Amino acid sequence: MRNTLLENAFKFAHEGIVITDEHQKIVDINDAVQQLTGYTRSELIGSNPQILSTESQNKVLNQTIWQSLQRNGFWHGEVSNKRKDGSHYTARLSVKRIYALGKVFYLGHLSDITADRKYRAVLSDLILNRNSHQILNKNRLENEFSRMSSIADVNNENLVVAFMDLDEFKAINDIHGKVAADNLLDQIPQRVRSVLSETDSILRYGGDEFVLIIGGIQNHAIASETIQKVLSVIANPFTVNDVPVMVTASVGYTLYPEDNGSLDTLIRHADQCMYKAKLDGKSTVFAYDPDEEVQITERNQQLREIANAIKDDQFVLFFQPKVTLSTGYIFGFEALIRWQHPQKGLLFPDKFIEQVYDTELEVSLGQWVIRQALKQLAQWQQAGYDYQLSINLTAYHLSTSEFFDWFKNQIKQFPNIDTRRFQIEILESNRLSDLSQISNVVEFCKSEFGITTALDDFGTGYSSLTHIRVLPVDVVKVDQSFVRRMLTEPEDCKIVEGVIALAQSFNIQVIAEGVESIAHGEVLLAMGCNQAQGYALAKPLPIEQLMKFLDAYQPFRQWCALSGLLKNQKQARLSLFYFYLTYWVHQLQERLFAEPEIKTEWPITQLSESHCGIWLEKARYHHYLDNAMLEQINQLHQSIFQAGNDLLASYLAGDIHASRAGYTAQETAFQSALSKLQNLIKRMAD
Repeated sequence: MRNTLLENAFKFAHEGIVITDEHQKIVDINDAVQQLTGYTRSELIGSNPQILSTESQNKVLNQTIWQSLQRNGFWHGEVSNKRKDGSHYTARLSVKRIYALGKVFYLGHLSDITADRKYRAVLSDLILNRNSHQILNKNRLENEFSRMSSIADVNNENLVVAFMDLDEFKAINDIHGKVAADNLLDQIPQRVRSVLSETDSILRYGGDEFVLIIGGIQNHAIASETIQKVLSVIANPFTVNDVPVMVTASVGYTLYPEDNGSLDTLIRHADQCMYKAKLDGKSTVFAYDPDEEVQITERNQQLREIANAIKDDQFVLFFQPKVTLSTGYIFGFEALIRWQHPQKGLLFPDKFIEQVYDTELEVSLGQWVIRQALKQLAQWQQAGYDYQLSINLTAYHLSTSEFFDWFKNQIKQFPNIDTRRFQIEILESNRLSDLSQISNVVEFCKSEFGITTALDDFGTGYSSLTHIRVLPVDVVKVDQSFVRRMLTEPEDCKIVEGVIALAQSFNIQVIAEGVESIAHGEVLLAMGCNQAQGYALAKPLPIEQLMKFLDAYQPFRQWCALSGLLKNQKQARLSLFYFYLTYWVHQLQERLFAEPEIKTEWPITQLSESHCGIWLEKARYHHYLDNAMLEQINQLHQSIFQAGNDLLASYLAGDIHASRAGYTAQETAFQSALSKLQNLIKRMAD
């Protein structure tokens, strides 16, 4: 199964993948490389990867890449490449040294980021132009607003204050020259006035920006309709130096007196909405929502409260154990922040953590966690405990320029601490954009202090092969939402199994979060995952309760009894089928004997969609077992599945008593079939 998964990941990946031998000769590429470069596979196999580089790519960069590969086994950055047709593009490249079949290979991943760079350049120009504009005709604007707002007050009408910015105007200036561009700007007011009333105003505010004040507006629908007329008339060609020129505009507006502030405030609100219109695709309109201002005010109040909470030491750490399933050994803990609020009681992170994102408090809170975790780890080590302790840090915090020096200074305060037992967990969904910087942080922590790094919440939809191959992480944590549902949702089960196989193929340790039952652990062990955390073991606990839990802790014998599955693949595969079928029977019993109004998970009644049905299909395709044994397993499964579905049909027909009696009569047959499966598994171990 793993080979098939990796082959598909290689073949269908959107990123280009290039594999070279130790002599830097290309030995394989995927389809994405051919699409990206224009070269065919036969043209690239046996060639040096420099065939893809531009001539201007200097030797210093190539030497830097090679030195990094020899020293660290890894390099990541941006390069300038050329296609077969000679066109250039900017690419993000990462190269990693790998060992396979007793030889050295280099695995390269290539992504075209040309469009992304152009988009960032446009945004930079936009910001530059916005910051450099000068206010024109300020007095006239004030007079017009005073006059028109008085009329609106008397007539009980609304007034539109709109901020308009021309799209891509810099390109017109560059192509046609400043004189021609200014000529176009001079034509804008006359064009706009043609669709407004005589009492409305449009004034140039600075650069290619204009402020419109429009009266006689009843509601937002009419305001939007009027501004759309403005956008339409601007979209008609202008004539500049006898040449037709096309231009569009983006508009943000606010409605007075719904937004009842000074003219400067109204223009600022309209300006903010204009930026949203730009980001929403340009040539569009965006309205100001006063409720957003209320939300901003509320958030600022929350941030002040959080800042005071940090200062007053109101936060605490809870600790959730991590276990090696096959031995029951608790090897470490994840430290999780809680807020002991003086009025609201104990608050979980979902009540406050998102508020601090992209603020200084994001770093302050992360620093508090680091200090407390180091202190706790030092206390454990002084008491003779060899536990690992992991903490969650955001990508934003790790990317700050002062992180290295600050972190070093904190560790110096614990001179006897073994930092190899410290682990940083990076939340994968948390804006992992600057991979190069974060990779440097991870490398620094490992080389300086032996600190390991885990990629948290892997598989949540933000997942990318880029993260697992670019970031030199030691551990991948399977997201708890998939693990929790894996026994009832085959699709989630596939994700868990795929993530485990993917991590193992990169020689990365894998740990599953969200293990809430013995059955979860059994299935994970059969899949090859030997580390877990979750409510089946313990919820996150404050330090006092944690130490009491550890004193009374006893390993789960059901998990420890399955240690042999990690060494016998055939036995593990058949055990996985056994666990699926056992859980299906458990669901059947739970549903039949629960009262109708009580919600329980229904067993899957379609064979092909069930865990066991999917397993059987894969087993036949990949020849997990010989045909005779597969047929024997299929017959055992069919006997349970058909009998169970008949009982469910009786239950749904309203004959609940008969369905329950039928289960009691069939229970011995069910257990007999499951026992036969167990015997097959035992014979494989002998």
